[in-house]
Amino acid sequence: MAVVMLIMGTLLSGLLVALTQTSNNTRITTAKTQILKIEEALYAFAQAHGRLPCPATFDSNGYESPVGGGDCNLEHGFVPAASLSLYGRINDDGLMLDPWSNPYRYSIAPYEVDASGNWEAEDDGEYAFTDKILLQELFNNPNMNSELRFNSGDYSSTLRICTSYQCSPGESISTLAPAVVLSMGPNWTELNSDCPAGTVNSDEEANAGTNWHNSEYCLTDTNTFANAEYNEENFDDIIIWLSPYILFSRLIDASQLP
Repeated sequence: MAVVMLIMGTLLSGLLVALTQTSNNTRITTAKTQILKIEEALYAFAQAHGRLPCPATFDSNGYESPVGGGDCNLEHGFVPAASLSLYGRINDDGLMLDPWSNPYRYSIAPYEVDASGNWEAEDDGEYAFTDKILLQELFNNPNMNSELRFNSGDYSSTLRICTSYQCSPGESISTLAPAVVLSMGPNWTELNSDCPAGTVNSDEEANAGTNWHNSEYCLTDTNTFANAEYNEENFDDIIIWLSPYILFSRLIDASQLP
């Protein structure tokens, strides 16, 4: 009988592991599908409004903040699902949830331009990608290609994507992203009063930087993100980023530019 129970226990434990892995794989697939829908919704919003939406905050009930656009100077927040007319699970704060019941994060490039459409190094105004007029000025700037870049100093004009959180030389994928959407995956802790240390994506396993705490949620405080190979032990974030060239192309198709 003991041998039979041992065999049954081994078989059941194996079945449990298989079911757990299948459930996690399903969630990963769902998150990737949802993020692609968010990406398309962002492009569609830009085609309708001539700009990208501002991030939602923990108290904006799922709408961009400020609601309807305006003086947007918040880099890191949440997907404004209500403004994007996206449907899915939401929490009590109106934030769209990933399959692990954590709100999808959304960051916007802090790219500011002056009256001539030239990049401003001072963080003192509205972000160009969230303002229709400023985005038109950026597009019409003959130096746009050189202006539109990630700056490695204290102030970064766009968002950078790398293959690891260190973002060592040669690991950069994109330095031109106007916006990033990500799921923190299963290892992120929501409602954590002590936000885990981390830099890119608020990567809690990296232990290489700091995050800041916004009400009951943890948000990144850098403009560098990692798109590393999924690994349950040390990296599980799921990320997409917008291309400025696809964005401009979609705006042209919608007669929002030039």
